[in-house]
Amino acid sequence: MGTAGLTRALQQGVPLIEVVVRLRPGADFAAATDRINALADDFDLDRGDGHGDPALRMGTATREALDRLLGWRLVRVPLERYDEAGGVWTTWPDAFRWQETNDPRLDRFPLAGLIESIEITQPGAYDAGQAG
Repeated sequence: MGTAGLTRALQQGVPLIEVVVRLRPGADFAAATDRINALADDFDLDRGDGHGDPALRMGTATREALDRLLGWRLVRVPLERYDEAGGVWTTWPDAFRWQETNDPRLDRFPLAGLIESIEITQPGAYDAGQAG
């Protein structure tokens, strides 16, 4: 299906979500990746092995794609850091991270048998902490 939806999101300044997908053992990983990528233009998995593991795929998605495909809801929350000198947590004024409000529903995914697990990375290379 392509990545037109991801391109539009980037052009509009919408923060994207980096994900790590573990495909099911025994799957044809390249074919599974192509089938998953054909589902939506705002969810895209890299074809290469993630960290040398043929079952792992790194990918990028919009918040809407993850909700639509997996019923997985994520929200933006302020990024915090620990101030060792003061011994307190402080909020960065203009930095955010993704927070899950529920677990992904793998059984709801249109190609449910292909994905074993999916997780977000923090904060993600496509997410420079911008609000959204």
